Amino acid sequence: MTLRSPHIIYSLMLVCLLGLAGCSSPTPAVTEQINAAPTEPLANSLPTPTTTPVSESIELIDGLGRTVDLPAPAQHIVSLAPSNTESLFAIGAGDQVVGRDEFSDYPVQVSNLPSIGGGFGDYNYEAIVALQPDLVLAAEINTPEQVQALEKLGLVIFFLPNPTSLDEMYANLITLAHLTGREAEAASLVENLRSRA
Repeated sequence: MTLRSPHIIYSLMLVCLLGLAGCSSPTPAVTEQINAAPTEPLANSLPTPTTTPVSESIELIDGLGRTVDLPAPAQHIVSLAPSNTESLFAIGAGDQVVGRDEFSDYPVQVSNLPSIGGGFGDYNYEAIVALQPDLVLAAEINTPEQVQALEKLGLVIFFLPNPTSLDEMYANLITLAHLTGREAEAASLVENLRSRA
């Protein structure tokens, strides 16, 4: 339970904010507002991407200080943590998730995805490789050694740190948006969440 407590806090924070955000549909004005909003707190929370266009390669520095390169937004993602799985679905990238850890159970459609284990940190690396992901998304419940082991299998891994504030949570959503090509959806979500915080 100790390993999952940061996830529980993060998940509760995200679920509460998403519940407050309701079902309002984003408008172009919302996207303009998020683009015009001050980004300094977000920039201080997580590294920013060096490229953002969807059609070009993506280069980001992850939570372990590693430079991660993708030739294009990830379309086949394996999530190793519930917080990452929930965030991917929240920004509209749920269809891009092809595998999830054993503890990912929200939203309900996640249960239809193949599980790659994760109980007591025990992941099925063969199952992960078999899913042919173009991105494996790790979190702080994953050790640097697990990240290295997956890298040695030729997989692209991005380590997303657990947020300790709302601004860091917003930054994580924006980072995921860059990795998945869901910038517009994440911008609208972040603006809705900010307006209700």
